[in-house]
Amino acid sequence: MVTNRRIDGCLTARKGHLFIEACDTVAIAKEFGSPLFVVSEAQLRSNIRRFQTAFEKGWPDGPVKIMPAAKACWNQAIQRIIAAEGCGCDIYSPGELWVALQSGFDPQYISVNGVPKDEDHIRNAIEQGARITIDSVEEIDFVDKWANQLKKEALVRLRLKPALSGFTKYSDFSGGGLISTDIAAMVYKGGLPLENVISIGRRIQKMPNVTLVGFHEHHGRHDRSVAYWEEQMKSFARDVGIVCRALGGYQPKELDIGGGFACPRDPFNAETQYSEPFELLALHGLSKGLALIGEQIRYKLLNWIIDRGILYTPNQQMAPTIEAYAEVCTRTLHTELPKHGVATKEVMLQAEPGRSLHGDTAIHLTTVKNIKRMTQPLTWNHIIIDSTEFWFTGGRYEHHLHDYIFANRTNAPRNAKADIVGRSCYGDRLIPTVRVPADVVPGDLIAMLDVGAYQEVSMSNFNAMPRPATVLVSGERVEVIRRAETLEDVFQRDVIPDYLDAD
Repeated sequence: MVTNRRIDGCLTARKGHLFIEACDTVAIAKEFGSPLFVVSEAQLRSNIRRFQTAFEKGWPDGPVKIMPAAKACWNQAIQRIIAAEGCGCDIYSPGELWVALQSGFDPQYISVNGVPKDEDHIRNAIEQGARITIDSVEEIDFVDKWANQLKKEALVRLRLKPALSGFTKYSDFSGGGLISTDIAAMVYKGGLPLENVISIGRRIQKMPNVTLVGFHEHHGRHDRSVAYWEEQMKSFARDVGIVCRALGGYQPKELDIGGGFACPRDPFNAETQYSEPFELLALHGLSKGLALIGEQIRYKLLNWIIDRGILYTPNQQMAPTIEAYAEVCTRTLHTELPKHGVATKEVMLQAEPGRSLHGDTAIHLTTVKNIKRMTQPLTWNHIIIDSTEFWFTGGRYEHHLHDYIFANRTNAPRNAKADIVGRSCYGDRLIPTVRVPADVVPGDLIAMLDVGAYQEVSMSNFNAMPRPATVLVSGERVEVIRRAETLEDVFQRDVIPDYLDAD
């Protein structure tokens, strides 16, 4: 039996236990409790350096700045690591701007995105020297006002919304809906219509304290293929050329291609099976028909069908690499931009990886608390853990199916099937109908993989549950970087009116 094996990146299996860097996850859970989010500093730094190296290799024309999206993981310790690696920062909200400034990012490489932006947010961004990505017609008036009042140059980019007419696969963001990527990209609120970009650009050219430095686009994670990114870059180059010509031959100093690259195991939308509605409809019809032949035979046949037909498997096909994404983006921009009259020499290229940068840096440790094995009238197993889907809100919205490892016995064969369900009063099918060891027992430790992006920062307090802690692993060292909540934390925002507290 293999006792030591490399799983991926920062994860290894050693003598039946899962290790993250040099730390035994079983020991981590024992010391810091369960459930728990665990982040690898080494994996984070490695991912950053791979992005920087890959894009620099493909873009010798000018500087490259990797600007990870703070929204994916706005923990202050994590953001300090990213700033120390020389990155910029893509921010959305006033809170994320605060984190970026506190973490030590160079303000000129903080990209203030988002719609809507209120006036105070825009004023603060100009005051701090951050770049503003214009994403609505109304914003430019606030930018002009505060640049003049503060007597500071406001550096702005215009966010384009290129139509992806050459890419019509189903969008992963649509869940079970059958909407093509080109349509999904257009109905998303981010980005300006081309006519607005041109009119705002012309206004900016007449403003004494506002400077247009370039263009931005971000379509997000609709598809993980490099073909999707090739089409994005073609469309972006086309629209940049249209705007530049309309602005009298303007040449951008920087181009920001946004993010949406997949992380390696790519749990995104893996829970969606597009054939499932038809299969369930057929099962429903069959169930009604079998009702005519008696309960015993009906359930026996349904058991047989369910046992052979219902099983979820986390994605086993690895996504394209960071290097593959960088190669197709830079190559396509090199080819397409000159076709539309846009020079690439000395243009800064920026990218905003979020999920791809953070995804595989973290795991979630959760303990098996109860087991229910049902044999009548249907055979079904439930493994109840001390976590919940409400601590994975971002992933539930995106229909994630995370890969998982039994961290205290990595070599155990998965020879049974069960729902791994959370502790909330919802169905909470966190990892639905997957292979598990037949002899699973309370106390077993499960590690959910690839939870570094959008999961921990999207947790809620449903059922008044205190949210768990997050720790950072660096070699053999483990430190708390976000403490677990207490019940007092959960209720601290509540205010009781005097008349209800009279007694």
